[in-house]
Amino acid sequence: MITRPAPEQVSTGRPTGATPARPEGLPALSGDLRPLIPPLGLRNYWYPAVPARRVRDKPVKVRMLGETLCFFRGRQGQVVALQDVCPHRGASLAEGHCHWPGTVACPYHGWVFDETGRNVAVLSEGPDSTVCGKRGTEAKVYPTRELKGVVFAWIGDTPPAPIEEDVPEEFFDPDALVLHGLNIWPVNWEVALENSMDSHPNYLHRDALVMLIRPTYLPRGAQGDRPLFVGNGFSGDLERASITRPQPPQDYYPQFGWRWPKHRYRQLWAPLFRPVLEQMARTQPPIRSARWAQGHRLPGMYRSAFWFGIYTRQTVPLTPHKTRLWYFFYVKPRNQRERLQMLAAYHLLHKWLIVYNFSAQDARVMLHQRYDWPEKLSSTDAEIIQWRKLVVTKHLGGRDAPFPYQNPDGLAPEAVPVERIHRIGLRYTRSAAAALEGT
Repeated sequence: MITRPAPEQVSTGRPTGATPARPEGLPALSGDLRPLIPPLGLRNYWYPAVPARRVRDKPVKVRMLGETLCFFRGRQGQVVALQDVCPHRGASLAEGHCHWPGTVACPYHGWVFDETGRNVAVLSEGPDSTVCGKRGTEAKVYPTRELKGVVFAWIGDTPPAPIEEDVPEEFFDPDALVLHGLNIWPVNWEVALENSMDSHPNYLHRDALVMLIRPTYLPRGAQGDRPLFVGNGFSGDLERASITRPQPPQDYYPQFGWRWPKHRYRQLWAPLFRPVLEQMARTQPPIRSARWAQGHRLPGMYRSAFWFGIYTRQTVPLTPHKTRLWYFFYVKPRNQRERLQMLAAYHLLHKWLIVYNFSAQDARVMLHQRYDWPEKLSSTDAEIIQWRKLVVTKHLGGRDAPFPYQNPDGLAPEAVPVERIHRIGLRYTRSAAAALEGT
């Protein structure tokens, strides 16, 4: 159980001090960029909002990016989202009722809104009410789309961009199976996202079950990965990676006579899991485009070739100090039997391994992290620096603002081959280049 600290102890995700004024143009993207990162995330993007199964015959309230939305089913069964504020007296629509298909009624005076946000009836005044349809009585509508059991919502002030730009490619593959989990962390979204950008797993997660079944360390290197820009984020350049393979079962510090980890017990029982992991690695689906390969993607997600399919963790800011995390696992079963096996394995074990056991270790540390403290970036933080620059560029310059970054070898973002940033066809073997060590 994670105990949330008092409000004054919670990191807001921004260094303390006055919020910088928005400049006429983009600022010089150097130094500490944390004050320029929006505490409630990037607007004018598609975000996962709610599991589709939750939206049935009652309205559902969801908070995201500082706004509160009311979800309900339209007349044709599609999911509709309205701003959770009745334009009459400000009551919460999500606390009302769906008396008729395709409508939601305010709990206060019974103002009824349809799926377009139009006020179609006022139940407290009767059928002859003269309020209906008048200008200013409509509720704000948010564009939505239901994909693979998840409802996505467009949060912004412009017409929605094509959803394919913001939602991973597997959501549009009819043969893909996308499983998901949810968690809430009492930290800012940028803190939750940066958690996946460094070398902490080998230490912080050393006792997580998913790490204990590995015979050796995850691949890592003292210089970190050289980033490659792919248009909606960054990946590590595999051709210029500084990570070393095979990883040693223990690190040795000759100046102190230390060995870490202090024991090698995992090597005794890790082989027991080899058949299961080998089967999982064999069914790992391919990534079709560099845009959705491993790495960090806008508006706030991290993707990796995990031992159970392709793993995506997406942050959705709720408040400046609370973030909803979505965990997506993309697998591609070859038949119905394999589909049922994957569903059972996910719900009985894998979901707990990642969404709770693994992530709880992150949350306990970040809960009291001082994000306002002057940080000392190491040589492995190149991708964090570039990611911050990208986020600030899109925040201040807009969704389509050009990002001034030159890829190694002059590669254009749309010309990066997927093989250069994503290992395809991973297999778990007894060799040091096993799938577990290759992710």
